[in-house]
Amino acid sequence: MSNNREKRIYQENIHLFLALQRTGTSKDKKCIRSVIKHSEEEDLKVFEAKLRAIGGEWRIHKTVNARDVKKAYKIFMKNMIDYPERASYIDTEWRTALLNRACKATNYFMLDIDTQDNDKLFEITKLINLKVKVLNTIKTPKGWHYITDKFDTREICKLDYVTLLRDGYYYIKTVKS
Repeated sequence: MSNNREKRIYQENIHLFLALQRTGTSKDKKCIRSVIKHSEEEDLKVFEAKLRAIGGEWRIHKTVNARDVKKAYKIFMKNMIDYPERASYIDTEWRTALLNRACKATNYFMLDIDTQDNDKLFEITKLINLKVKVLNTIKTPKGWHYITDKFDTREICKLDYVTLLRDGYYYIKTVKS
């Protein structure tokens, strides 16, 4: 009988948080990833506390597409068999397996819009409203992140202030210690 009482909830698909330390706050930039295991709100608070303890300014992002746990498990196990020396950082290997392109459980796009100019935002809205469902819009420090269903991106990608990401992270918040 195990005395491990850690809360465990099985989920077929999960998301991850990514924290990036902002340029100029430290000599060596840092990146920290965390699997969202329980409720997003609860895990975000724990993640924020960890970042504050480390110090500096961080931007927290969340994966656009959920990750398929079963697919990631297969990739993870193969890597552990092929590279047993990686067992000492098994948590990093698990997060890396989850982020493998083959493990996407959903297939959303993210438009990273680097402008707050209302005329340019109207142009984007006009282009995409005719073609696609926008699932979420998130204000970022430099513009917007639009999460959308898949669509023909040829016209929108001609705009120099829009970057299309087929998989990536969208902005959640900035944390300062």
